Amino acid sequence: MRRITVLMVVGLTAVLLAGGAFTAPGALAQRRLPITIAYAETPDWLLFAARDLKLFEKAGLAPTYVKFAGGPPMIAAMQNGSLDLASVGSVAFLIGLSQGLDWVMIGINPEGAYSQGLVARKDSGIHTPTDLKGKRIGLFKGSSAQFGLMMMLRQHGIRPDQVTLLNMSPEEQLLALENKKIDAAMVWEPWMQRMVHGASGRIIATEGNLGIYTNVDGYTVRRQWLRDNRETALRFLRALIMANDVVQKDPKIAIHLWAGEMGIKEAWAEAIYEDVPPPLINQWANPRYTYSLVKGAPLQRRLGFLATFLLEEKLISEPVDVDDIMDASLIAEALKTRRGGP
Repeated sequence: MRRITVLMVVGLTAVLLAGGAFTAPGALAQRRLPITIAYAETPDWLLFAARDLKLFEKAGLAPTYVKFAGGPPMIAAMQNGSLDLASVGSVAFLIGLSQGLDWVMIGINPEGAYSQGLVARKDSGIHTPTDLKGKRIGLFKGSSAQFGLMMMLRQHGIRPDQVTLLNMSPEEQLLALENKKIDAAMVWEPWMQRMVHGASGRIIATEGNLGIYTNVDGYTVRRQWLRDNRETALRFLRALIMANDVVQKDPKIAIHLWAGEMGIKEAWAEAIYEDVPPPLINQWANPRYTYSLVKGAPLQRRLGFLATFLLEEKLISEPVDVDDIMDASLIAEALKTRRGGP
């Protein structure tokens, strides 16, 4: 567990003893169920809080964690069954579907329009996205950042062949920006802050500034695994709800834990938290909520648009049917077991 101050421990104890906890389902008194969770370095406040505060164990799970550089490598790991649940970006999620991976979103994190954007070297001559012509740009192909960059270029009348796109992990992008091997990078937090503070970078634009709202990570599981392990998935969501209650009471707990995990200053993490707070988990089953899991809600329509765009840009080779790619029934059930209801 990351180092937590005495005041945080006292506050956490008060939160867990106060309302918002769960009535004790019989399953929680039984053995802990194993689950292998894949994650990347994103502002996943609830996941990290639940992990470091041992809330997954409290919910009746025996978790194992596997860290990835981004969403694309998670696809193969899910296909071979080495992962049970992955926090994966929307682009990688749709790419997996196009490759025959039958997985489904059971949760959302984060609502990241403002946690992903273009960072350029201060001496690159890039002041707005219109200055990108002829520039070298690093990005992680197959990630949601690739879609964001393609949309940015399209909005500003720049063809992909008018820039040089270099496929590299966020860590490689940071080094390349620092060593002036690239002029800019399209990346997500906390890498944006690392580039600003460690590679003489500046944020040119975020996807939210440009009206691009498809950068969403989903807690995703294989459909067959879900049929066989529904109780495990429910316990995962119950732990996230408990983490949400803790973080809503005291955001500093999440900021402190995440800054420690990412190896960044708490002031940077606090700035990221302001732009990208935790998702509204109690609204995931609300069809009017922008990031609802309910069929026909705005998120499903946006993912449909994204799938069409990926096909047009030849980032996927097969059309993707988004009719049944999210399951809101689990979060609805998990919220019902909360003391006092949703």
